[in-house]
Amino acid sequence: MKLGLIRMPDVNPLRGQESTVNAQLGLADSLGFELMYMPKIEPIRFADIKSVQTNHLRIGLDASAFGSMSPRDTEVAIRSVNDALGGQLCLGVQMCHGNSSTKNKADAQNFETLFSHDPHLEKTSSRYPMKPPRPEIIGLPMTGAPQEVATAAIRGYLPLTPSWLGHSEAAHHWPAIVSGATSALRRARPADWQIARSIVIHDDPEVVRSYVFGPRSPLRMHYARLAQDRLISPDIDHHLRKLVIAGSAGKVAEDLLALQEVVGEIGTLHLLDPAGRDPEMTRNTMVRLAEDVMPLITTSDAQSNKELERT
Repeated sequence: MKLGLIRMPDVNPLRGQESTVNAQLGLADSLGFELMYMPKIEPIRFADIKSVQTNHLRIGLDASAFGSMSPRDTEVAIRSVNDALGGQLCLGVQMCHGNSSTKNKADAQNFETLFSHDPHLEKTSSRYPMKPPRPEIIGLPMTGAPQEVATAAIRGYLPLTPSWLGHSEAAHHWPAIVSGATSALRRARPADWQIARSIVIHDDPEVVRSYVFGPRSPLRMHYARLAQDRLISPDIDHHLRKLVIAGSAGKVAEDLLALQEVVGEIGTLHLLDPAGRDPEMTRNTMVRLAEDVMPLITTSDAQSNKELERT
C-alpha cells in the first residue's frame, strides 16, 4: 500500500499562499507519499509556486483545468506543465456513470482521444494517443457507482474509490475494476487501485472527538458539502461515525487492516485533507500515518503472507 494526499481546494497561489503548498509538497515528499492531488489549482499557476521539484512525488491536477482546446493544443499544454514538474504530473478526469465528464463533453473527448486505451471507443482518423512521456490519468468518481471505476479500468485510467463510500460499498469496486479491465483485454492490477479515506491520528481521544464531531469540525463541513451535493444522506453524524478512521496510530492501523480485509488489496491510500482548515492536524496525521501506521500494516501483511505460505 502506497500513500497519497488529496488536498481539497483552499489555496490560491496568486494570493501569496504558495508557501503553504510548498510546505505540504515538501512534507509529503519527505514522508514517501506517492501523489499529492490538488483539484482546482490551475496548471499555469505552478509558475507562481517555487520548489515544486521533488524526489518522487507526483503532482495531481484536474484535467478540466486545461480548458477547452483541440486535442493537439491540449497535448502541448499538458507537455509543458509535465516538463515543468519534472515529468511528475498526474491528471484527474471525472467519471459520471461510466462517461468521462470534465467541464463539457468536448473536454472529455479530448482526454479520451489523448489517453484512453478503451478498445470499444470508435477509432477514427482524428483519434490518436499521446506519445510518451505522458501523465497517468485517475478516473475520479462522480457518484461512486461501480460502473465508474469499471469504465476507468477499461480506458486504462487509475480507478479511484471516493471517501464517502463505506467499506461494504467500496468492496464492490474491485470486482468492477477486474471486470472492466478484463473486457479491455487487460489485467487488473491492485497497485493501480486508489482509495480515498478521511483519517485522523492523535493519541488524545478528546482531541479526536472534537476534530471529527465538533460543530466546527473540518470533516463535518466536508461531509455537509457532500450532502448538499446529494452524494450522501443528510445524517452527517452517521457518516462521521461510519466513514472516518480516527484514533491512535495503533487503532488506525487496525481499522485500515480491517478495511483491506473487506475490500481487498489497496494500491494507494489517499489521505483526505478537508480544505486545509487545520494544517497542524493534517501534518500530524501525515507524519503518524507514514512513520507509525504504515510499518504496522507492513508487518501485519508480511506475517499474513508467511502464514499463507505455510498453508
